[in-house]
Amino acid sequence: MQFSCHIYYNYNRVSRLFDTETNLRSFSASPSLVWGISALFYLYELVLRVSPSVMTEELMVSFDATSTVIGILISFYYYAYTVLQVPCGIIIDKLGAKKLLLFSAGLCVVGSCLFAGSFNIPSAQMGRLLIGAGSACAFISCLQIASRLFSKEKFVILVGLTNVMGTLGGLLGGFPVARSVNAFGWQNTTFLLAGIGVFIVLLILIFIPSNLDSTPNKPAQTSIITNVFGLLRNTQIVLAGVISSLMYLPISAFAELWIVPFFMSKHGINNELASMAAAVIFIGIAIGSVVIAMLSRRIGGYVRTLKLAAIGTAALFLVLLYGGVNNFLTSLSIVFFIGILTGAQPICFTCAKNNSTADLSGTTLALTNGIIMAMGAIFQPFLGALLDMCWNGAVSSNGIRIYDISCYTVSIVTIPIALTVAYLLTFFMKETIDLE
Repeated sequence: MQFSCHIYYNYNRVSRLFDTETNLRSFSASPSLVWGISALFYLYELVLRVSPSVMTEELMVSFDATSTVIGILISFYYYAYTVLQVPCGIIIDKLGAKKLLLFSAGLCVVGSCLFAGSFNIPSAQMGRLLIGAGSACAFISCLQIASRLFSKEKFVILVGLTNVMGTLGGLLGGFPVARSVNAFGWQNTTFLLAGIGVFIVLLILIFIPSNLDSTPNKPAQTSIITNVFGLLRNTQIVLAGVISSLMYLPISAFAELWIVPFFMSKHGINNELASMAAAVIFIGIAIGSVVIAMLSRRIGGYVRTLKLAAIGTAALFLVLLYGGVNNFLTSLSIVFFIGILTGAQPICFTCAKNNSTADLSGTTLALTNGIIMAMGAIFQPFLGALLDMCWNGAVSSNGIRIYDISCYTVSIVTIPIALTVAYLLTFFMKETIDLE
């Protein structure tokens, strides 16, 4: 977390770290500043994405909803996010990032206000849908800016640093948001987040240069459909997306929604203390995103790194679920190392990009990210449905369904199963480190 903040605030030192002299002559703003603001927007949208994980009980009370309904409500974010991935990638390839970032940040603000002001499920769903639509370009904008302004050998590091900013957002969306929810309520907290979004809109407007919209690497004059289907026929790109989506489940299906209620049930603690688990896993992801990216060459390449990470993460989940771990600190340690190994997942973006052409890099990255988010949209309500299937009928004093630890175990064990599938799929991937 300190390193990511260092990257964001000390732009001149980062500019010296990466050789960007040529790019500085082309853009009026420092490349590190441009990337930093786009990464700040990515951090912000992660806060919006994960914040419902610490307000699930409040949402159930406000909307008189079951876990399945809440899972579907939160996954509305993913419905818009996933569908818009490829369109956002195409727009970035054709026009650049600034206009898209401005419009997207504005959508996040509007969606947050609508979600915060909702008194029924349909309007809350629309709010989450708008937040998802606004967030769709955040990650791929960071990667596209990194691919244009920095050298190829630094791209994998910048993918990791982008993930650091995202995990920092996940961290801030945990305990700090939980404290705010308990003090001011979930609706006032969400309105506060909307206000922060207005500030980010101003940063994008003032500091990101307009000449980013004039990219020298415009796609060839072929139809959009032809380009997209061409990428879908590339089995290596599709494999990278599928493997990445399965390795992202510890975030999308666990850390972003069910980790807090899981720890509350497992250790009998409140949501503030349980939100430490979300903080710990995101800290682990932040560290792993940079360290594993830097070590991937020494480990023996990108594919071997992904193999070790996938099977290692699956093993740690099984220990957490079936290892008889009853100590809270021990459980925190396990999720920390789960986070470390999950930090290998962004390497899949480098593998996908290395199997594509430069003029379609934005579309390729967006397609990969779309596959990842589609898996999240499936698994969040799926785990909620599994919880409802295992529910024994117990309810709290305010009418909220109570799920015991056996329900969470049956639900969450699907994650290590998916990670094992990811491990098996890596045997069909080709090493791309020699293509750089």
